[in-house]
Amino acid sequence: MRTELGFEQHGGKSRFLQLWRGHEKLRFLVIGVYNTVFGYLAFAGMYLLLRSRVHYLGILVLAHILAVINAFLGHKILTFRVQGHLIVDFLRFNLTYLGSLIVGLGGLPFLVEIMHLHPLTSQAILICISTFGSYLMHKNISFRRH
Repeated sequence: MRTELGFEQHGGKSRFLQLWRGHEKLRFLVIGVYNTVFGYLAFAGMYLLLRSRVHYLGILVLAHILAVINAFLGHKILTFRVQGHLIVDFLRFNLTYLGSLIVGLGGLPFLVEIMHLHPLTSQAILICISTFGSYLMHKNISFRRH
């Protein structure tokens, strides 16, 4: 039997839900895409609203903070499904994203000031670069359980 969305039902559970529950990498991919879009839209929205009063690097830091909190909750609850250790997990999660912030703080001025790209284009490029390796870093550092 198929549901309205076209997923086959098996004992009351859709094929999609079975895939979602059983595949951490699929959950990471879906949450990661959401977080990437969220982070970029946070930067773009703040840039468009604040660019006349706040330098784009200040906007980057503000958007980074908002995006990291959003990403942490998504990965902790939905991707890796870990409980407890809220503060420790959040600190480790931030350490893994510190590299992304450093790449952004160095790369954004390079792309904007030297390469003469628009800040929104530059941020899109940097987000793509910084996503490589984040799955392993989060799995092995942020939400590692001994």
